[in-house]
Amino acid sequence: MDAGLQQALNPLAPSQDTAMHVPAGSVTSHLGTTGRSYFYFTTASLALCLVFAVATIMVLVVQKTDSIPNPPGKFHLKGGNCSEDISCILERAAFKKSWAYLQVSKHINKTKLSWNKDGITHGVRYQDGNLVIQFPGWYFIICQLQFLVKCPEHSVDLKLELLINRDVKKQTLVTVCESGMQTKNIYQNLSQFLLEHLQVNATISVKVDKFQYVDTNTFPLENVLSIFLYSSSD
Repeated sequence: MDAGLQQALNPLAPSQDTAMHVPAGSVTSHLGTTGRSYFYFTTASLALCLVFAVATIMVLVVQKTDSIPNPPGKFHLKGGNCSEDISCILERAAFKKSWAYLQVSKHINKTKLSWNKDGITHGVRYQDGNLVIQFPGWYFIICQLQFLVKCPEHSVDLKLELLINRDVKKQTLVTVCESGMQTKNIYQNLSQFLLEHLQVNATISVKVDKFQYVDTNTFPLENVLSIFLYSSSD
């Protein structure tokens, strides 16, 4: 090859030193960028799935509400503020046929909890700590309890149980006051919910092993048992 032509082409060809010696920092930077891109992609995908799930639930709720016609002589109330009035909220809801909202009794002396008899009930009966079903169908059952534990020298297991006809259907268990902790008082919230098909005269009750720790003083309005008929069978 002509010497002049070879000299002209040599500057265009990368040298072996340039091709083989890549700074370590550039490799690390490239890997870090790839990892961040994967993290952002994964986070965006999970967020999209969550939005889709919430949208699906909202569509189902709207469809369920729209499928229930207004009873004769009834109409939707307009105006007013009932955001803090639970009876007002329940009376306006679509599940008017059967529902209950009870607060726990201040005098608890056994594992099976008792509830204030002056609670809100409609289409369901309260008797000896039980809610007794009057209309068959699918029911949402929700219970929330607040606990205050003055930590002893050992750990304490708090357990909430939802029972249907004396059979445990759902339960929640948490351990507090573990060894080595210096906290004297522990505030603990336990909640559980259940969707169950119930027949007439089926009973709903709640049991708590360490009932002495149920806090009826600090947050008395937060200890509640609530149910409503989601879909009727008759």
